[in-house]
Amino acid sequence: MKREIVLPSTLLETGDDLKPGLTTYKIGPNIFSGILGLYEKTNSKEINVIPLKGKYYPSIGDRVVGIVTKFQVFSWNVDINSFHEAILPFSNAIKKERQFYSDLNKLISINDVIYAEIISFDRFSPPTLSIKKKGLGKITEGYIYEMTPGKIPRLIGKNQSMINMIKQMLGIRIIVGKNGRVVALTQDFNKIEILGEVIQKIENESHVPGLTDRIKNLLESKLNKTS
Repeated sequence: MKREIVLPSTLLETGDDLKPGLTTYKIGPNIFSGILGLYEKTNSKEINVIPLKGKYYPSIGDRVVGIVTKFQVFSWNVDINSFHEAILPFSNAIKKERQFYSDLNKLISINDVIYAEIISFDRFSPPTLSIKKKGLGKITEGYIYEMTPGKIPRLIGKNQSMINMIKQMLGIRIIVGKNGRVVALTQDFNKIEILGEVIQKIENESHVPGLTDRIKNLLESKLNKTS
């Protein structure tokens, strides 16, 4: 799908069956952007624009890196770098249905970092998370970076070309959250520092053509110095 930068009041879609999201509004059958942001047409009936700056706008199916802020009786509050804290219910945190925990606070604690999927969200209730799928759960090591959520698609690249190149050249595992948090799963401080420079370059130059080649050149330059 083609992504495009849209201005406030840009006409996005027309249809009586379409619904505006938090970043759009509807007049008659027409849906307009309410912000400066990135729009990508999908098959969803709810139309939203991703802000180029500011907080993350949750979307069902997104995978995010969250930080646990509060323990409730049967759930946890999670900071996902959005306007709302998300909720992780106990039932969405256990991977084996018959597994028993006498102290849920030992399963997940305040300040734990988790990689989770948004499974529900609307304008009337906070995002609900799940960590039951393969590859999701607590992140127990690594280094966290923060970047503008609207720049995450440039870090990932078309068909994940950019992020795969970065992983291969650095030789490390990287978790990318759609909410603007990136985790390098390594204890190699030199590679942590190089990835930080890569992320900063993407932040500053995401709108300039030829970004992939410039990132490759940066990585080659930095890695050659350390070899």
